[in-house]
Amino acid sequence: MNTKSLYIAALAFISLPAISQDANKFIGEWEGRITPQLRIVVHVKTDADGNFFSLLDSPDQAVFGIPTDKTTINGNQFGFEATKLNANYSGRLLNDSTIDGNLTQGVAMPLVLNKKREGTGQPVQQTMAHDASYKNIDVAVKVDHVTLSGTIFEPLNNKGFPIVLIISGSGPTDRDGNSILLPGKNNSLLQLADSLAHHGIATLRYDKRGIGKSFPDTMMREEDATIELIADDAKAMYEWLKAHGYDNIFIAGHSEGSLIGLMIAEKLKPKGFISIAGAGRKAGDILKEQLTDQLPAQLKTEFNNDIDSLERSLSVSTVNKSLMSLMRPSIQPYMRSWLKLDPQKLINKINCPILIVQGTKDLQIKETDAKNLHTANPKSKLILIKNMNHVLKQVESDNADDNAKAYSDPNLPVSKELVTAIANFILSAK
Repeated sequence: MNTKSLYIAALAFISLPAISQDANKFIGEWEGRITPQLRIVVHVKTDADGNFFSLLDSPDQAVFGIPTDKTTINGNQFGFEATKLNANYSGRLLNDSTIDGNLTQGVAMPLVLNKKREGTGQPVQQTMAHDASYKNIDVAVKVDHVTLSGTIFEPLNNKGFPIVLIISGSGPTDRDGNSILLPGKNNSLLQLADSLAHHGIATLRYDKRGIGKSFPDTMMREEDATIELIADDAKAMYEWLKAHGYDNIFIAGHSEGSLIGLMIAEKLKPKGFISIAGAGRKAGDILKEQLTDQLPAQLKTEFNNDIDSLERSLSVSTVNKSLMSLMRPSIQPYMRSWLKLDPQKLINKINCPILIVQGTKDLQIKETDAKNLHTANPKSKLILIKNMNHVLKQVESDNADDNAKAYSDPNLPVSKELVTAIANFILSAK
């Protein structure tokens, strides 16, 4: 979903078993600040065997769900290690809601973690059942050591209906538009598919490889992931539709899914292409813009130079410890494959009807991006939707926290204007 959240292969957690019932006091969500502007959130959980593990968020850097390699609980002592970030934490539980300790990442920094009270978030709706007005069909497509799992919503008693291949956004995102890197669910793509079915439009959504039910039959390594691999998966889903008799096929990509859709649309020649909150600039330019106000001058220069090197298909051998989450060696192959792509050049090559949809409350992709895509292919149709955010929900408030809450609110429906725009585009396409 976030442009900085890249494809991450499933990682094994190395955890220690619970020491005692008292250790359960650590389960929950803890938040602290390294600096007044930089929050750290630690999610402490247990797996099915009762072993502890933890995930890290850096909300102010828009990074979520970083897995730790080891979580240790011993009496009142708590700690974790995140090797790829060259970081470790050691603290002591002072009371049921406070851990006093130090985060070490090159240097030791004081970090007091305060437990967030339960029940302060929005209720999470785990699933959304389809109604009887359309079919729900399971799909399994074998591709390169992984069986991609998807779902078709197909209208009843409607011959010759169009069908849309929906490609989800960046990172480990499932068919419903939910990411394991974000707390809770938004169900944005599930809601979109449900709404389109009521307009007589079928959809195929799928879990990205390594996510949901699309698990590989061999071990996946982060360094083997490239955006071309993800594009090949999308192409395989499209070809499955063709092979099974669907011939009125559209491609819709959300966020990074828009870029992936652009990568395959020229050769596949769909009936139409829909970009939803898709970038209209090279990824490196967006990353530099996003981090401009978050990094000190020297670190920003290092980051910009690293991005430029990766964009030229070079490796960055020496990575600043503070940039490991984005520049670690194992993720550089994906970065190189991603940064070289120019969405404006890709969309210029597409000859089918094109719809570009962008929300005005999107904190990740700007209206400028949509306008760039439209300029690059003037035959496209551009629609700006007032108050729609990046996960396709209507947000009336200008407060960033209110916007962020929509990312975890499955009870908030997708924009009706979005559904209408897409439905009208598809049903009027020739």
